[in-house]
Amino acid sequence: MNKNTFTNPENKTLISWLLLCLLATMWGSSFLIIKKSLDVFTPIQIATVRIMSAGIVFLPWIISARKKYPVEKTKYFLWSGLLGYFLPAFLFAFAGSKIDSSLSGTLNSATPLFVLIVGAIFFQQIIKRWQVAGLVLGFVGSIILVLSSSKDGLSFANTYALLIIIASLMYGFNVNIVGKHLSGINAILLSAWTLFTVAILSAIILFSTDFLSRVNAENLNPLLLLILLGAINSGLAAIIFNYVLQITSPVFASSVTYLIPVVATLMGFIDGESISFLHYFGMIIILIGVYLINKK
Repeated sequence: MNKNTFTNPENKTLISWLLLCLLATMWGSSFLIIKKSLDVFTPIQIATVRIMSAGIVFLPWIISARKKYPVEKTKYFLWSGLLGYFLPAFLFAFAGSKIDSSLSGTLNSATPLFVLIVGAIFFQQIIKRWQVAGLVLGFVGSIILVLSSSKDGLSFANTYALLIIIASLMYGFNVNIVGKHLSGINAILLSAWTLFTVAILSAIILFSTDFLSRVNAENLNPLLLLILLGAINSGLAAIIFNYVLQITSPVFASSVTYLIPVVATLMGFIDGESISFLHYFGMIIILIGVYLINKK
């Protein structure tokens, strides 16, 4: 394929949007997998299996590129691993045991807001008025979608919801760290070095629990789902996300969290759920918000 295919601005924009939609599809399924896995495993085990599986995926690249490792970037890899994957995995797992996955997904939509705020305060990023308008619209649209899908409404009273907000704030720092300090590194190697640093720590924690005693023939399906969650929804998704971040901007890359509720709604429709006017209204608001975020 001609190199110009990827360097051409129009093609790069199209590729960015396609990858963003792919990420939304992958991450949109994470909350449900976590919810189902909690019947068998503890939140700590879910978080550590997820991170360890993602790290193992990158082992071949870690070995083959060991001489290329940029030692001077170690602290940024560690910060990115902790704030972007390790700590949020625990927070989402604990929150998933106490709150609905729909609420988790909606609160996670605050990530682009934190990316913009953290970028402006700590990374000298310039805030544009239409970006603020787009971020607010996207968040409002996410809430409308969940309200439209929930029979009991949406309750923010549960204090475990604060864990999702903290995780979203961590994502805000991670995206800006990667955007400023790690943007020139190959997306695969960036993901490998970032995840492998915390995968070792995850393995130590995992095998200090009663994880092995919970693994049996009856619990094989939840375990396989968790491994896939780590390998695909964390490992492969990390490569895609880092690549999108490198060819676009931190705010654009983080706007994937606005598309996750859209994906969840469409999956529900395919599964037989009905879509109301409010569903369409919420999705339109989200798309307008994402457009404004990335308006030149």
